[in-house]
Amino acid sequence: MQLFLNTTSPYARIARIALAEKGHADTPLEIVDPWSDAARLLDVNPAARVPTLVADGGRSLTESLLIVFWLEHRTPEPSLLGQDATAVVARTGLAMGVIDAAVHTLIGRKITDASFDTAPVGLRRRRTMADGISRLESDPPTCADSSPTLDAIAAVVALDYLDFRFPAVEWLPAAPALRALGAQLGTRPSFHTSRPHA
Repeated sequence: MQLFLNTTSPYARIARIALAEKGHADTPLEIVDPWSDAARLLDVNPAARVPTLVADGGRSLTESLLIVFWLEHRTPEPSLLGQDATAVVARTGLAMGVIDAAVHTLIGRKITDASFDTAPVGLRRRRTMADGISRLESDPPTCADSSPTLDAIAAVVALDYLDFRFPAVEWLPAAPALRALGAQLGTRPSFHTSRPHA
């Protein structure tokens, strides 16, 4: 296997953490810039998106959650869905909504300008981020056993990504339970080595 990623993508980070938690921490990584249409990335994914996991046998798997569900099928233990898959998937959806809104805000800035944040679409995305964090805080994932579930992974990745891309903004709610979860999981190698950086 080989994982194509960049060092800032929250989607790629979810796939990378899932690989490590499933026992594939040694999967070779190829750092690419998806904005530059890197030839190697285009060879494995014509959409030029990360993450892309090239599985044994050469098939390319794309989209972070599809990669996670493939891993769950391939390596059932430890389960990333836990004992209550409905709750895990519901919380994961909230975290993915936060991540999507954050990423699309940055893309909006890149395509238009910094005023995108205060345009109607930008304000909607800001609301999505704030409300998503509030809802996750009111029903936070936990990690009581030896391996985190997908909702815990996605929630911590979302919060870390907001801290990385939107530092010290006043519109994000305090999230002490999520921050405690982040501190708990942040010492795990899968989380620590994959933290976003420029």
